Amino acid sequence: MREVKGCGMRSVVGFLSQRKINGHPLMKEEFQRRRLAGCSSLYRKDMLGHFGCVNAIEFSNNGGEWLVSGGDDRRVLLWHMEKAIHSRAKPLKLKGEHLSNIFCLAFDSTNKRVFSGGNDEQVILHDVERGETLNVFLHDDSVYGLSVSPVNDNVFASSSDDGRVLIWDTREPPNGEPFCLANYPSAFHSVMFNPVEPRLLATANSKEGVGLWDIRKPRSSLLRYGGNLSLQSAMSVRFNSTGTQLLALRRRLPPVLYELHSRLPSFQFDNQGYFNSCTMKSCCFAGDRDQYILSGSDDFNLYMWRIPKDPEAGEWSAYTPDCTPDSTPASTLFRSDRDGKGPEDWSKHFLLYFCFLTVLH
Repeated sequence: MREVKGCGMRSVVGFLSQRKINGHPLMKEEFQRRRLAGCSSLYRKDMLGHFGCVNAIEFSNNGGEWLVSGGDDRRVLLWHMEKAIHSRAKPLKLKGEHLSNIFCLAFDSTNKRVFSGGNDEQVILHDVERGETLNVFLHDDSVYGLSVSPVNDNVFASSSDDGRVLIWDTREPPNGEPFCLANYPSAFHSVMFNPVEPRLLATANSKEGVGLWDIRKPRSSLLRYGGNLSLQSAMSVRFNSTGTQLLALRRRLPPVLYELHSRLPSFQFDNQGYFNSCTMKSCCFAGDRDQYILSGSDDFNLYMWRIPKDPEAGEWSAYTPDCTPDSTPASTLFRSDRDGKGPEDWSKHFLLYFCFLTVLH
């Protein structure tokens, strides 16, 4: 595609004009990339529906037509994104309700089923179309993470406060015993299947850090990330869409990026105001090429970093001088305005532009 100079591809009018003239099928992706690269803030809209803190959101696969959310009000809400953006359409409340806080959610690949887990020591399987509960999978402790196999919608993994990562098959009887992939004395806060190599899973543990596991070799990790600092408290881990990189979030430390088979980090992302000590947080890739990473901070900001293309090609010289040579500064996209609102008010909604960045992934 011929490169469009200037700001014509940053405005909607410029994009429509260029599309009419050139008609290139990849122009939409280029427009999105330029908008993200050139903006200091993004469109936002409050999505009101919950009665308590929102702890988990997940977009549906293949375009993000739907979004599911859950939190301290114990309800799982399903949002149609186009209607939520352009009207005041209410979300659909799925009939299955938890007994305590919801911590994690996941769609299957067809977007016909949603998994939800939380503090009530169970995972509920919901039917999206009918809103009905299809099954309940009991655990021994709180469930912090969920991931559905990329090749089999009947198989999902759960990470729990009891220090276990379990692999479940929804076709098995509810009282059946799941396959135990990992068993540590400390809690697993996150788990994710590799989207390309489904035999591999990544985990984040509260004391053992970030690990890579092979389902064919249970109870023993293939790789512990972090080098000499592998024994760190980790709270979130995500694969990129090609399964070649892992993004991890560690307590009291900034986000860090690893190549799949390297225990040493490729990049560490930091900012003067970024801090993650007080609450549990997550991280994710964003952009149509996974060229950004995002994480929330204790200062109520959402931080976004661009991943450098080549650390040996002088990339670091483009960044601000007050950052360490192996840390990438961030753009602050959003500050949560809590003025005049109590904590039980401002936390009852979430912001669409955080969702927008996630759905680009």
